Amino acid sequence: MTDVIAGQQVVLLAQFYDFVGGSLTDLDATPTITVTSVATGATALAATSSGVTHPAIGSYGYAWTPASTLTPGAYLATWTGLKTGSPVTATETVTVTAPASAEDANTSTDGVWFATREDVMRALDVKTTARNSRQIDRVLESASRSVEDLCHRKFAPVVATRYFDWPDSQYRPSWRIWLDDSQLISLTAATSGGEVLDTASILLEPIRTGPPFSRIEVNLGSSAAWSSGDTHQRAVAITGLWGYRNTETAVGALAEALDDSETAVTVNAAASAELGVGSVLRVDSERMLVTGRQMLDTGQNVGGSGLTAQANSVTLTVTDGTQFTVDETLLIDSERMLIVDIAGNQLTVQRAWDGSVLAAHSLGADIYAARTLTVRRGALGTTAAAHGDASVVQRWDPPGLVHDLTVGEAINRILQEQAGYARTAKASSGSKSSALETLSLDGLREQVYNAHGRKARTRSV
Repeated sequence: MTDVIAGQQVVLLAQFYDFVGGSLTDLDATPTITVTSVATGATALAATSSGVTHPAIGSYGYAWTPASTLTPGAYLATWTGLKTGSPVTATETVTVTAPASAEDANTSTDGVWFATREDVMRALDVKTTARNSRQIDRVLESASRSVEDLCHRKFAPVVATRYFDWPDSQYRPSWRIWLDDSQLISLTAATSGGEVLDTASILLEPIRTGPPFSRIEVNLGSSAAWSSGDTHQRAVAITGLWGYRNTETAVGALAEALDDSETAVTVNAAASAELGVGSVLRVDSERMLVTGRQMLDTGQNVGGSGLTAQANSVTLTVTDGTQFTVDETLLIDSERMLIVDIAGNQLTVQRAWDGSVLAAHSLGADIYAARTLTVRRGALGTTAAAHGDASVVQRWDPPGLVHDLTVGEAINRILQEQAGYARTAKASSGSKSSALETLSLDGLREQVYNAHGRKARTRSV
């Protein structure tokens, strides 16, 4: 018997002999392997010979990675092949266990920010440097976790299987399971006591205000019921999208095909203008975290009479203006520019952007744009996969107040660091104080908690 944690790799091995107690012998051809659930018969790995290795005479191996959302339990690995034209089989029982932590299942929300590096830099109007970037990235991580702590919830959408005790053991209605801190956006599958339940018989509540849904119930008008199996502990497994809300915006597209291992992603101009370091992307069913961005040669050059080293020299002539978009950052020689308007093949730019130095640029100079993203693949419980050229890029958007507070917390931390954490805020007084107080950081925190905080719940027994 072999044990494996869901989401981690295990090497399955089969050996074939001439006869019981005989010598190892090769098969006529590479065998196939299939993995199925012992309890339900569901297929966890469809029959395949692709990836099967032949490390020694009579021995065959296969590196299997059960999905992090695979229901824990016993699975049967079955090898089938031919020996001198006759069918032969070998079997092995594999016990799949649930991940011990979110990191094991690749479902941790650490590293998910609610604002981008560029948001903070624009708010502070600071020059882009490696030192500033590292500092801002660090405070964005701490600010995002601070907002989660304030609201007592996780905002990012995570694909995962989570486990709950059989409700009868908790002295509450036998048809209801409170999700507590694991609130649900959408439901994919459910099992109870090892039995698969029809998701149509499960109600997500409260239906009037969700998502997020704070409890699930079996429909009392159906024949479904929660059951405990061998033990009430972790008897119920719920697979779905967890978090607050899955609000997404289509921001552009890939500019090239992507395999399942590349971490440098090229996007088009529209996506470049909308994304930043810290953005959460979704392409097809895979989510990615943007951890960096680099300049890419656009294939176009400075036209017209070039650009002079003057702030009012703002018209950049290009070959094809449709290949650019407003709010995109360009790089010519060592000067960054921000596109603020486009008219045909004339780009109106803001010069010396991001603290770069105003300079003259001659006719024919290469034009670069920040269209190459460095990403962390297969984030938030998803699986890295291949994607075709021009695949739509969706950006996950946190709630507006959450975004604003994250920027505010990040800026506050930066300014406090510069002052050795000695800055103090003076309280307003008099009849004119109320408007100012609602715009303070404390006021913004209160707004965020009132709008999105997970309040205490009293459970009746």
